[in-house]
Order: sequence, then structure tokens, then C-alpha cells
Amino acid sequence: MRKPTLSQIAKQLGLSTATVSLAMKENSRISEKTRASVKEALSDSGYVYQRSAAGLRKSKTDTVGIVLNNVSDPSFSKLLGSIERELAKCGKTVFLCNTDEKVDRQSEFIRKMSEYNADGIVLVPAMGTQATDLEEMEKFSPPIVCLSREISGYSIDSVVADETLAGYTAAKHLLNQGHRRIAAVGGTVDISPFNRRMKGIRQAFDEVGQEFDHALIFECRPVRAQGYEAAARILGFENPPTAAIGYNAIVTLGLKAGLQSLGKKIGDNFSLIASEGIDELQHTHPPLSTTSIDLKEMGRVVIQQLLSRISDPTTPTKLTLVPTELILTDSVSPRR
Repeated sequence: MRKPTLSQIAKQLGLSTATVSLAMKENSRISEKTRASVKEALSDSGYVYQRSAAGLRKSKTDTVGIVLNNVSDPSFSKLLGSIERELAKCGKTVFLCNTDEKVDRQSEFIRKMSEYNADGIVLVPAMGTQATDLEEMEKFSPPIVCLSREISGYSIDSVVADETLAGYTAAKHLLNQGHRRIAAVGGTVDISPFNRRMKGIRQAFDEVGQEFDHALIFECRPVRAQGYEAAARILGFENPPTAAIGYNAIVTLGLKAGLQSLGKKIGDNFSLIASEGIDELQHTHPPLSTTSIDLKEMGRVVIQQLLSRISDPTTPTKLTLVPTELILTDSVSPRR
């Protein structure tokens, strides 16, 4: 959708562009009534002040906004490195935002990137992001491609891991090892990877004619501390699980530490499978099995998709699934 110009807004209101410009800056020489009219017209039309227009206007700024939900997550650090390398190849600079899972911070950054006339945005949607959060910004936002998470009910380019496959292969292997009480730790129904993962886990249980116990789903923010806290709840059952599947790497590392503090021996009397493929999973004792993702490739694919969207905003939106691979270590053993 073509963005409205200042002169078009001024013509609509029957004002000069100078008056509208001053009203935008809350200049006291412009009446409060006129300022309110201008503000309303700007909001209705989706007009966004372009900071880059202070100099010679360009059709592009060679800047891309990257919105992450948790920059302390080593998986996203690895992804960010891949993204930056891909963008550097085409001369683009990165602006980074850490939302800490706050939707309002996410919305404010997208608006700022629009003001700076960014070429595009890579977005890991904050937990709780709704279709309406982006629909309200469609009039002014640059092209956006979602990474890692989708937005339910909203048509947008998305590059995500094949979480259904990840959940299925992890659960299937544990079931083949004789485990029946398997906990799923981390994530919430507010984020799409969690729902895809649970679909795969249930599919594996269905195939062997077993019912998955929903009481063994431990929803939490996918961070290390909450994984650690989940350990006591898992072991608090009268018939506790003998295995668990972690939502991501850091929540699984936290869970592992919590289980060990309560006397469990990972790979001996408790089996554990993580997700993602960060180095730390292999530098712990024992190294953790994981449904690994090629994060470097994921970064390359999301930038390829963003550049394609920038080049032609009219093409149909696309969902790209990045395959996962189950890598086994001594953290999994037959049920004893």
C-alpha cells in the first residue's frame, strides 16, 4: 500500500503543508483544534514522519530492523550473527530491538523503524502478539518477515523450524525406549512453536496407542530459571515422568540443573531431550540430546525471504519450514 504524503494530508484538511508540518511538531503557533485535526488525519491515513527525509530522500535506506524476544538466548545470538552476515553481503545495516516478550515495546520499535524508513523488519513475535497488533500498522510499516514464531490468523511471511517434526521425533524415540510418562517443559499456547511441538508429541503417542497425559505439560517462559523451577513440579507427581522434552536449549539446561539438584542422574534414571543446536548443549555433562536446527541456514533463509518481499511486496505470503534433526547423546537411555 502506497504511503500518503504530507501534501496529500494538507490538501485533505484544506491547510498548507507548512501548517500541517508545524502541527505535527506540536508548535504552539498552531491552534489546539487544528493540531487535533491534523493528528487525527495522520492516524487515520497511516502517515508516518520519515526521519530520513531530512536529507535527500532515497527509495531505500539500507537499514533493516531485527526484533528479538530474548537477546540473552544463545540460539538467537547465533541467528543474529547469521542474519547480520547475510545483510552485510548486500550492504545493509541492522537496528536491533530486544522486546523481552513485551508487545508494546515491539509495536513501538516497528513504528520507529517506519519513521526511519527502514527497508524491512525481521520479527520474532513477542508472546501474546495478535493479528490486530500488526494490522494496525499495515498502513505504514515496512515489509516484515516473522522468524521462529508465526502469528495466528495473520497472513505474513514466516520462517520457522519444523516443530511438529521435532516434537514427533523426540517423543517417538523416548517411547521406543520404553518411556510412557514424558513431560513437555517450556513454551506456552501463546506461541506457535509450542502448539506445533505438542502436535508432534501427541502424534507419536497416537501411533503407539498411548494417551499423552496433559498434566505433564509444564507451560512457562522458555528461560533457564523457569526450567530449573519446573524440575520440582515434575518430580512432585506420585508417578513422576521418567523423561522430558524441553522447548528450547536454555529451558532444558535449566531443567537439567534442577533435576540434578534433586538427585536425578540424566541419562541414567531420567532421560532428557532439548531443542536447537547451540554449543552449550554439548559442553555439559552429559551432553544433551536435541532436535537440532541449522541456525545459520535459518538466518540465511529469513533474509532471502525478506529481500524477496522488499523487491516485490505483491507476491503471496509464504511459510518456510526449516527441518530439524534428532541428535542423540548419553542423555537418553531405556526406561529402567
